Amino acid sequence: MIATPENDHACLDAITEEIAGRLRDRDPAIVAIAEAHPTTDALAQWLRSLPQRDDDGTPHDGPKVDACDPPQRLRLPAADPNCVERAATYVAAAELIDPAPVRALATTNTPGGLHTYPVEDGRPVVLDPQISRNALAARRFHDHRARNGNAPVELTPRELIAWLTDLALEPAARFDRGAERVARGHRALCLVLDGRPLCVVDLRDVAFVLALADREARQWGPLGPRMVATAARAVDQLDQAAAGRQPAPPATARNVPVPELRIGDTRIRPDMKILGALGRIGGRLGYAAGVEALRIKLAGMGIGGPVLNTLERELQREGLSLGPLARPPAVLGSLSAMTPEALAGRYLATKL
Repeated sequence: MIATPENDHACLDAITEEIAGRLRDRDPAIVAIAEAHPTTDALAQWLRSLPQRDDDGTPHDGPKVDACDPPQRLRLPAADPNCVERAATYVAAAELIDPAPVRALATTNTPGGLHTYPVEDGRPVVLDPQISRNALAARRFHDHRARNGNAPVELTPRELIAWLTDLALEPAARFDRGAERVARGHRALCLVLDGRPLCVVDLRDVAFVLALADREARQWGPLGPRMVATAARAVDQLDQAAAGRQPAPPATARNVPVPELRIGDTRIRPDMKILGALGRIGGRLGYAAGVEALRIKLAGMGIGGPVLNTLERELQREGLSLGPLARPPAVLGSLSAMTPEALAGRYLATKL
């Protein structure tokens, strides 16, 4: 079913009418595309594979929809479509493949300019090879909040966990068995909501999901990372309650080994309140997370591996050592950067 466009009605209403007319006339080109793709997923994958040719406004560059401002090129079908042509082709052919879902056109502002895309049962369909699914979802989120006066975002715990894992899925595709790791992390997080404590084997997958979600959530503005941090704290509290443990006592110099370093007048030391908020990770790996945070902070100050190696050699001559601090921080994107201590350390580094 083809519905009224979500926005930009002057332009998208005219394009929707063009699509409806092509379907009424059983346009042979649209029918051929639909018959060549057994599912709408296959149709979307094919459209994403086509080369992109933007509409630069040239007056005689194909047929134009004059109702749009500026007029938009609309060739159905096109071998090198722009976003409007991809969206219109998808809506038309998908209607012949599976008419059950509700489909509509929508336009949003992106860093590259206005972008038109189809929405299917309320979810955006990503057809442009230059735009990621998460980036488009983030733009839709900003548009929705702007229309509603930046109203507070309200999610149930399960909705928040589902959002996190959905965010992680797209970048996880770049890792070996990344989708499986996200699925395991999602299952572990849901079990925590059901009152089951995290198993040790779950920590790596949970950290993998949180690390990827934290990076992707930045596209949602300041609210995105706060939602990831909220989820981490909530899961920690539920996990501790499920395991029958009480939160760790307040950190003091007497009961917690806290790594710290002085450089001139600057003292670098982890915020133990934040370590406590990380709970399960902090309880098991608090010291390692603190060291990782110090490594990252030092690297940001220009004190990287070569400097630390030199300092370590000088200290060893006197029978001293920087210990684990002498190792460089985990490289972002590597497997070692996805361990719980590396994840917690990166978070702590922003709080030092």
